[in-house]
Amino acid sequence: MKQNLIYLFLVSVSSMVFAEGREMEPSLQEGKNKKSEWSLLLKRQTYQYLPYEYTSLTDKNESIVPTRSSTTLKENGKVLIPFVFSYENVEKRFKVDLSYFEIEIVNANTLLFQQSAQGGNLSRFYLSPMARSEFELNLYQTFLPAKDWKLYLGGGVRNINRYLYGNYLGQGTFKEYFFTYGPQASVQSVYQLSQDLAFHLTMDVFYTQGTRFFKQPNLMEDRFQYSLSTAGTEGIFRGYEWDGSLSYSFHSNMKFFVGYNMIVSKFSYLHYNEVQFSRTTANIGSQNPSLTGDWEMNVPKKSENFDRLRGMYLGMMVNF
Repeated sequence: MKQNLIYLFLVSVSSMVFAEGREMEPSLQEGKNKKSEWSLLLKRQTYQYLPYEYTSLTDKNESIVPTRSSTTLKENGKVLIPFVFSYENVEKRFKVDLSYFEIEIVNANTLLFQQSAQGGNLSRFYLSPMARSEFELNLYQTFLPAKDWKLYLGGGVRNINRYLYGNYLGQGTFKEYFFTYGPQASVQSVYQLSQDLAFHLTMDVFYTQGTRFFKQPNLMEDRFQYSLSTAGTEGIFRGYEWDGSLSYSFHSNMKFFVGYNMIVSKFSYLHYNEVQFSRTTANIGSQNPSLTGDWEMNVPKKSENFDRLRGMYLGMMVNF
């Protein structure tokens, strides 16, 4: 609700400035020849998040059960307000972009079928609450291949943080957290279709790597787990981002955007040597929780699986 109010406030302010801008048109026209320009783009982005934990449910390397299958993930959508802050020097032909967003899902679930020696079992599986944030800083060189075409070539640094929260209050803020950063290459293209209408296309290719922070013990819906050999483990994201949009310039210093954004990354563990000891739990969430059965030891194998974000957005850019 708070994000929607911020977006409505921006649109309201933009409308007022647009109304005043009609009286200032001659002076604004002179601004087209300025040597540098600052801009702020705010988006109302509707993201669908398919996290690593969901795409790993049918991982053939996991030996917990022989076979698994899952249905479409539910309750994994979120409305965000990402921003992109830019500085462009027209005279020296370079541009700097800075962007940030964070998404959090708390109730994502799927129907999970598991086949074991005792038979098949179908149940609703809830993923742990999780969040992912991304920060980018890119520097571009500007090229003009044609009269109505601007091409930006460059790259920079990308930071991806990923949180996996605990299922219960006693586990604290998170049970697994990755802080990763690394280089990326980026290409932006802006083609002017008409005086006020333009097509924008951005493509990033990135690699980030960083430290894993892990909190003990791990309390799940039906198991109590403690792990050994967790030190030295890192996380890696390798992937790309694709963004396509149409912009309409309804004022000399303002543009309206409609677009689609997709981030596809393969996440993998590095130096993963964890040994897990677990016992079955009973009455979790009650005043008398207990451990049942014998201790079990498991040496899981972590493989690469996808972490995907995608969705449509509406945006408003202000130049100043």
